[in-house]
Amino acid sequence: MSKFRSLIFFMILTPLAVSGSQQLVVVLSPDMNTTSGVMTRYEKCTGVYTAVGTAIPVIIGRNGLGWDSGAEPLKREGDGKSPAGIFDIASTFGEDSTPNSRMPYWFADDKLICIDDVNDTNYNRMSRLDPTNPPKSFELMRRNDAVYRNGAVIDYNGAGVSGRGSCIFFHLNHVNKRPTAGCTAMEEQPLLELIRWFDPQKKPKLLQIPKSACEQYQKEFVGIECE
Repeated sequence: MSKFRSLIFFMILTPLAVSGSQQLVVVLSPDMNTTSGVMTRYEKCTGVYTAVGTAIPVIIGRNGLGWDSGAEPLKREGDGKSPAGIFDIASTFGEDSTPNSRMPYWFADDKLICIDDVNDTNYNRMSRLDPTNPPKSFELMRRNDAVYRNGAVIDYNGAGVSGRGSCIFFHLNHVNKRPTAGCTAMEEQPLLELIRWFDPQKKPKLLQIPKSACEQYQKEFVGIECE
């Protein structure tokens, strides 16, 4: 494995610092049960978050949102909910061997997997498939429908707590724009703009919440809009 590949592997799903973020992605859903939302990018300048570009529609989990902590419904493995809360953006991935962003990058060849077996010690981690000793349950990152052609890792459940959910990404919409299994999906152009915008020095984060919870975050993230 090259030094570059080793660096990519080491950094995947390693939590970034929780303070000092200058890039914020806000996804607002009408409520906890809706399967769609609106995404806006923000950059922090002189203490205030200012919108970048235009807001775009996104598709979320088939059963809406589930909180990462503190309130019900909590996000759990296989529940079809996208996580609600504040999360670091850990890395990006794609089917091209050339990185698609400035973030740590995973090349999604035919052996890249994300482990979703709740009993595996590598639960909620990326890995390279060993055909002689495969995990009991995993997701292939090079898919036939190509929705992972480009994407980014949302660092939900970075500690790998068993049963709390795994393998949460930004990725491409399905052809029929159906809800996801728990990820946040969008069209290709805004997805590419998003991942190329990410700057690891600016510690990008995702704030994904229902509109009813937005006002309580406006003091922490001054400048974000709730409508």
